[in-house]
Amino acid sequence: MKKRTGLALGSLVAGVLIAASASGQPSMDEMSMPSHGHGAMKHMGGMGGGDEHFMMLLRSANLSAAQHAQVRQILKSEREQMKSVYAGFHAVHEQIAEKLFAPGGLTAADLAPLEQKAVHYQQQIDRNMIETALAIRNVLTAEQLSRLSQVHQQLQSLHQQIRSLMGPDTDEAPDQSN
Repeated sequence: MKKRTGLALGSLVAGVLIAASASGQPSMDEMSMPSHGHGAMKHMGGMGGGDEHFMMLLRSANLSAAQHAQVRQILKSEREQMKSVYAGFHAVHEQIAEKLFAPGGLTAADLAPLEQKAVHYQQQIDRNMIETALAIRNVLTAEQLSRLSQVHQQLQSLHQQIRSLMGPDTDEAPDQSN
């Protein structure tokens, strides 16, 4: 049971991170978390993506109307609570970009204070993503968690099949000259 619960929690946390859209049940789009497109959690396990996968996972759980309302409230609260953190995070990234593209010399030491600010914001974002996923997890039944775990495992299997078909990722383009 602990393994199943751990897998379900992993599915929820990972769900905050991957990609697909939701339709059908009472507007999952209205419930979606703000997509901020940055961060360590986005890249956990090589998944990447955004909150759309999370919404797809919730759709597969067949939430009741009451659960939808609870999730919507959790996400609304998260957006309000994190608005200034996301604004600060994006402002720091903009400051880094301005320095990178400005004329003159630039070293890593010049960017270190901004890097530290960005790391601090990222830690807050990651921590909040986990707290939000846990809050939503607490709305779900044991059966729904089990279903989410199954769907997450199926999606992982599909991603593995795609990687197998496409071959290894390479940063270099294949040589086109013959």
